[in-house]
Amino acid sequence: MFTHYVSLNVSLMSTIHLRIDKKAIEKAIKDQRAMNGRLFLADTDCKGLRLAINSRTASWTYAYRKRGFDFGGKRFPMRTLKLGDVVTMTPTEARFEAEQVKALVRDGGDPAVERRQAQRDQLNASDADRPLTWWLDLYVRSELGDETRHKQYEASHVRLGLAELEMSGEPPASITEGNVKDLLQLHRDRPATARHRFGAMSRFLDFLQDQKVIQSNPAQSVSKKRRPKPPAPRSTFYDADVLNRLWNPEKSLKDVYLRYLRFLITTPLRAKEAAELIAGQVSTSRMEISLSAADTKNSEAFVMPLSELAKQQLLIGTQTDDQRVFQLSSKAEQPMNSWSHFNASVRKATGVKNFNLHDLRRTFSTLIAEHSEFGEGLIDGLLNHKQSATRSGVIRHYQMAKHLERRREVINWWSEFLNKEVRNA
Repeated sequence: MFTHYVSLNVSLMSTIHLRIDKKAIEKAIKDQRAMNGRLFLADTDCKGLRLAINSRTASWTYAYRKRGFDFGGKRFPMRTLKLGDVVTMTPTEARFEAEQVKALVRDGGDPAVERRQAQRDQLNASDADRPLTWWLDLYVRSELGDETRHKQYEASHVRLGLAELEMSGEPPASITEGNVKDLLQLHRDRPATARHRFGAMSRFLDFLQDQKVIQSNPAQSVSKKRRPKPPAPRSTFYDADVLNRLWNPEKSLKDVYLRYLRFLITTPLRAKEAAELIAGQVSTSRMEISLSAADTKNSEAFVMPLSELAKQQLLIGTQTDDQRVFQLSSKAEQPMNSWSHFNASVRKATGVKNFNLHDLRRTFSTLIAEHSEFGEGLIDGLLNHKQSATRSGVIRHYQMAKHLERRREVINWWSEFLNKEVRNA
């Protein structure tokens, strides 16, 4: 059994056992094309959950055995239930759905039989009687459409919200203002999650209203007082002395952690964008980083100039195009999930007790604005904000220039500032 994904001669096998995640799926799709056959990924975190990958489709399935015995005294045969496809369902959502099926089986149910009966019932149902999950699938196909990270998060919040309310199989008209309030109450201790759930659910309900299967959006009836408030904006930024402590830790810090930290000091990418950066996105000949719309938070393609100081933190020559530039997770080829451990390690090594990765972007924009003649719009453009104050109103709609060479001047100025005020201080 393989507990993590490595390069395999998959032509010799049809099933790979591992913890399924986005990276593993991408690699398996490539391997399936090479072997030109059917390939299965069996999830080690959820027994029975598999991803079946064909040349055109990739579907989540869950295998289970109904409890008890048949009339002949034998155990019931194994059944396989399709949960969804890889486009509309993330690994986390697939595991959640599989756990729901497990619960039904423990209660003596037979989900495959029940689902077939429900599908037969739906054939005769009017649109208004179709379950919310049916409408969510239509919403994803017709409204969300593309596969950018933002759209995937949007669908995920709606799907999880319906599951938390236990309303996935209910018709649209059954969801009320009270249900929306229950969802907010469920996440009262997680305001950021509550805000994301509420926003995604409200937009889904707008879609249902446009489809004329509900008369009004019940989320709009929730008073402003009860709606989750946006978190207070953070204002922390670091001066040159603190940056020097971060650049030159007093205590040892894992090499990849230190290179990643220094890279984010030199280059104002978002923490996750840098953590998921692969060698193929970096051009040392053009001295720039190219991110597609699917790789950025705001779902817009972006080019970041690369300074010589930033380049020194990379190991591009030793990596293939699909390898992460910074393999932060200790598990081979797995994405970084231990951010609290990373922050704690940096705080311990540098003595900067209030260290937060996102504050490096604010530090970049603040110090450049304070110590240079570059305009705020040019600086803010390097942060790749979609709705910044510097690109509002008419200018946002008519000014489409990317100012790449001017941005390169900003990055090079920042590199010189770091060399003088931080590295050699």
